[in-house]
Amino acid sequence: MQESDLTSKAFVIGARETVRGFQLIGVPGKEVSEPSKILETLDDALQKDYALIIISAVTAYKIEDQLDKIRLETPTPIFVVSDVNLKVDIKELEKKFRKFIGIH
Repeated sequence: MQESDLTSKAFVIGARETVRGFQLIGVPGKEVSEPSKILETLDDALQKDYALIIISAVTAYKIEDQLDKIRLETPTPIFVVSDVNLKVDIKELEKKFRKFIGIH
């Protein structure tokens, strides 16, 4: 499976550390913090053919009410991930992420 397969499957939105962490394993994303920009970025991502949208927890918190509604209206899974800044083995993160989205 090539890196382009990963980038066509998922998109990450949110805090700098989260976005950069996922970019290390080939997942594109955008760092945003203003609620209006978060919603705009989420809407743009939902218009594309991503199989999964990932949002950092601190970002999701800022649009919590709207996010609940959006999740009910879209078939695209939207997952919220923790913003805890831990030391992570990049190879292990990539392996777990690939398994999660069905790329082996």
